Amino acid sequence: MILILQDYQYTAADFPPYFLIENPLNAGNFIKVLEEQNAFQFKTYNLNLEADFESYEAEVKPILIEWSEKIGLLGENAELSKNFSGLMKAYVGEDFRSSSQEEIHIATYKGKIEAISYVKDTTEKDLEIDLLVANPNGLVENQTMLPKGGGSSLLDYMVHKYEEEGVEKIQLYSVNDEYYFNRGWQIEPEPEGACGGGE
Repeated sequence: MILILQDYQYTAADFPPYFLIENPLNAGNFIKVLEEQNAFQFKTYNLNLEADFESYEAEVKPILIEWSEKIGLLGENAELSKNFSGLMKAYVGEDFRSSSQEEIHIATYKGKIEAISYVKDTTEKDLEIDLLVANPNGLVENQTMLPKGGGSSLLDYMVHKYEEEGVEKIQLYSVNDEYYFNRGWQIEPEPEGACGGGE
């Protein structure tokens, strides 16, 4: 999936975080309550800087380990988040001290990390977000306590940040294309002559 940043309208696709609460008049049904204050906070770690890498090791890596070892999760999205958390931890260890410019981004809600992303190389004009994971606890079916939207809020923050830095296009490998289509993302067109095309 790609997002062209030129003339991208954030407000049309910016879904605020929300909570689910049980409907007091209809037990078993849930009501979506928007978190209008959008109280997420964001932080970026440049993994090529020693201080940032040490902060990542102390603040973020333990969360990735916790998420990747979760048991008793319900639902496909929660399981995907668990698996991707383990992948992200492995990618950072694999790529550390490479020639590329790596970044970890986090979104926190009331001081607690709710989403994490990993970008292997920020020096390209066409940026690739290699992994984006949300807290698997917040993806459990019928969850009533944790805020939703950490991943969405983090992605919006990154889009703003990278557009300001002159990035023209962002690529994200997605397991839920329809969700991103509704937010203005599109399929990367096949290059001419690919897959046997052309004369």
